[in-house]
Amino acid sequence: MQIDDTKKLRAYRGHIVSPQRGGELKDFRDGILIVDENGVIVFVGEWSEFEKQNKPLKDIQHFGDRLILPGLIDMHLHLPQVAVTGKSGEHLLKWLERFVFPSEARCADPDYALRISNWFFDELARNGTTLGVVFATIHKQATDIAFEVAAQKGARAIIGKVMMNANSPPALTEKLEDSLNGSAELCDKWHGYDDGRLMYAFTPRFAVSSTSELMSKCGELWHSKPGSYLHTHLAESQEEIDFVMERFPKCRSYADVYHQHGLLARNNIMAHSIHLDEDDVKVLKSTDSSLAHCPSSNFFLKSGIFPYRKIESSGIRFGIGSDVAAGPQMSLFCVMKDANYIQPDNWISPVELLYRATLGGAQALGLDHRIGSLEAGKEADFIIVDPSNRTGIIDDILSQPTEEILSALVFLGDDRVVESTFVRGKEIYSRQKTPQLSHSV
Repeated sequence: MQIDDTKKLRAYRGHIVSPQRGGELKDFRDGILIVDENGVIVFVGEWSEFEKQNKPLKDIQHFGDRLILPGLIDMHLHLPQVAVTGKSGEHLLKWLERFVFPSEARCADPDYALRISNWFFDELARNGTTLGVVFATIHKQATDIAFEVAAQKGARAIIGKVMMNANSPPALTEKLEDSLNGSAELCDKWHGYDDGRLMYAFTPRFAVSSTSELMSKCGELWHSKPGSYLHTHLAESQEEIDFVMERFPKCRSYADVYHQHGLLARNNIMAHSIHLDEDDVKVLKSTDSSLAHCPSSNFFLKSGIFPYRKIESSGIRFGIGSDVAAGPQMSLFCVMKDANYIQPDNWISPVELLYRATLGGAQALGLDHRIGSLEAGKEADFIIVDPSNRTGIIDDILSQPTEEILSALVFLGDDRVVESTFVRGKEIYSRQKTPQLSHSV
C-alpha cells in the first residue's frame, strides 16, 4: 500500500501484536503503525513491505523489539475507590459500608474530587488503560470534575454519576428527581465529547440501593439518549442476591429485576454477573446485554466464579474489568492473570486473555469499529510494552516467540511493563517523562 506522504503522518516501528476474532493474532515482528493528524491509523503491517512501496517517512519513532499492543479496555471500575484499594476483611455489603461509602462521601468536597480524579486518570494511563468504564459518585459536581479531568488529560472514558435512593448512608442517598435530573444534565453536557472520546453511562449502583421507580425512570431516560450506556452491578454475591430478592419478590431472579425495569438492552454493562441460571443467560443474550468480568475483585471479596465458558458459548459479549477497589490493582495484566487463575477447570490462553482486554471489550461496548485492535481506519489507541522491565522475566524475553512473550506479559506483567500510552495517536503517558506521582488525597 502506498501512503500519501503529503499528509502529516506519524509512524511507530516495533513488534506489533493485535488480537483478532477467533483467537487469531496480527503479529508483525518488525512492524510499522502509521497514524494521521486526526489520530486514525492509516497503515499497519510489516516494515519491509512498507519500505518497498513508499518513500522514507520524516516522523518515525523506533521501539526496537518492544511490543506495540492495542490499548487496554477496563470495562468496570470505581473512580472514588482508588483511595481504598487493599482494604480487606469483609464480603461485599459489609465491605461497602466499612470502606467504600465513607470514601465516596468525601467527593462532596470539590477539591477532594479534583485531587482523586487526577490521581485516577494518571493511574489509568500509567497502567496502559486507554478506555475505562467508570463509576463516579452520586455527586453531580464531582462527576463533572471527573469528566473535565479526563478531557484535559486526553483520556478515553465512559463515566456515570452513581444513582442511589435506598438502603444507602444518608450522605449518599439522593432524592429521585435530583438523581434523574443530574444524570440527564451530565449526559447532555458530556456524552459524545470530542467526537466520542468521552461518553456517558447512566449508573444505578445496583438493585440493593435503587427503588423500583428509580430503575424504571432511569431506563426510560437511558433509552431517550441515543448512544448512551447503562452501567450497573448484577449478581455479584449471594448475600446481595438474597437482599434483592427480598426487595423484589415478584421477580424471578436478579437479572429479571433489571429486565422488568427496562435495563437489559444493547449498550448496557452488567458488572460481575457471576450467579446466573440458564434463564438468566438466555435473557441476557436475547436482550444483547454486555457483561464485565472482574476476576480480581471476585477473588478479593470471595464472591464466586464467573461462568466463563458458559457465557462464551452463549455468545454474550463480554470483556474484563479491574473493579478497583474491590479489585486491588488497576493493571489489566494482573486482571488477565486472575481471569485464568480463578477458573478451576478451564485454561484460558494468553492470546484469549489479551483479546478480552482489548478487542473483546471493544465489541462488548459496541466500539470495535473504532478501537480494540490495530487496523487501518481505527483510532490509534495503543501502548508500548517491554516485559523485561518486570523483575522475574528473562532479559531476552523480547527475542522469544510471540506466544512466550504474551505468556510472560499476562502472567507476570503489571504497570512496570508499560512504557507509553497513546489515545488517538497522542501520548498521554510516558514512563521516561512522567515523574513519580503523589497519591496524597
